Amino acid sequence: MAKDKDDSPLSSNVPRELEVGRGEVRQKFRQDIPKGQGDLLTSKDLFGEIIDELGDDGRAVSREGAASPSPMRADTVSMKAEADGEKVYSIVDLAYSTLLHDSKLNRQVETGGAAPETEPAKADSAYGQYLLLDRIATGGMAEVFRAKRRGVEGFEKTVAVKRILPHLSDNKEFVEMFINEAKMVAGLSHPNIVQIFDLGKIENTYYIAMEYIEGMDLRAILARLRGKETILNVDLSALIATRVASALEYAHRHRDASGKPLQIVHRDVSPPNILISREGEVKLVDFGIAKAAIKAHSTDSGSLRGKLLYMSPEQAWGRSLDKRSDIFSLGVVLFEILAGRSLFMSTSEMSILERVREAHFLTPSSFNPAIPIELEAVVAKSLKKEPDDRYQDASEMLRDLDAYLRRRPAVGAAELAGSVERLFAPGAGEESKWKTNPGTVA
Repeated sequence: MAKDKDDSPLSSNVPRELEVGRGEVRQKFRQDIPKGQGDLLTSKDLFGEIIDELGDDGRAVSREGAASPSPMRADTVSMKAEADGEKVYSIVDLAYSTLLHDSKLNRQVETGGAAPETEPAKADSAYGQYLLLDRIATGGMAEVFRAKRRGVEGFEKTVAVKRILPHLSDNKEFVEMFINEAKMVAGLSHPNIVQIFDLGKIENTYYIAMEYIEGMDLRAILARLRGKETILNVDLSALIATRVASALEYAHRHRDASGKPLQIVHRDVSPPNILISREGEVKLVDFGIAKAAIKAHSTDSGSLRGKLLYMSPEQAWGRSLDKRSDIFSLGVVLFEILAGRSLFMSTSEMSILERVREAHFLTPSSFNPAIPIELEAVVAKSLKKEPDDRYQDASEMLRDLDAYLRRRPAVGAAELAGSVERLFAPGAGEESKWKTNPGTVA
């Protein structure tokens, strides 16, 4: 039976389309944002070094680049009108504009493509107790290798080694953040989370050894689907979201050895960090690494561009984050799988930022009429602009996704693996291109 569009879970006043140009965006920065607290991300965390470069006195800057005589906090996002009506903007706005301006990366995000492949490392390269076999991926933060861990009596285990790039080893603040976050999540053990085995340092370079996943990240899968002008089965889409929600629910409630809640927030639930193995397992990678990664990117033009598409509104504003931010990001990912298109993609970087901050979107069934209304309701609730209006816990979202799947023909890892395998089946003159788990490297 066709569903009644009047029963849409989204408010009827949600605009059917939102097109925001640069000029409009410039007129919409409108409120001061309080600093974050404790270890949570603030605008200063996101843009610390670039803020210092743009203007370490924290003054607002006009469109002509002249500093405003009125002092303004550097970690706010606000706008004032001078006597002549000229608008001025904070340093953070300029930092966003600088970070999001990279034409090469823009094309990559718009096409859903992955980062360009790099030349493999020299085979059989010894690295401590590991034997580096080949380089999987590289980026501005790290390079990832497929490696073997060697032990006694010929014992070997294949792992992924993420080696931090040497220039970051001299960044004391980054290293401390990276180590603390990695240590915090090293105890996570869940079937849908890539496990960290080892954190070490060799020749002044830090590395993480983690579970090796042979398969594809969700970004590559979505790009392939777009290239074939098709969409993943809605039940398999719900299955992926269910597995990620299960991983988040476990991590969000995880406690340390003394029973103290760790209050882990992933901060980067996005397609590159969701892996699908050859066996149809769904794995979330890089828990706790995102905060250090963002700090590492603070002077890398364009590096936040892809991540911006999956931020929560509060994250895009530089506000304090909690587990509900991860729930919003998962909702964005689920929308993209179901609809076959990015939720907040627009014609310019700053209009994407505005869309994320305002959380305006169309219903996913506007693009894929096959989406059942129950699944659309899950998307709608996870994407509420205000955290208090969303699912308050990943277990709530998991419960609704499970309830939906129980009413549908059974799907599991085998069906997901088969679907992805067929998607990447080689055509004429083409080899199968199963990849491995890079996670956050760019």
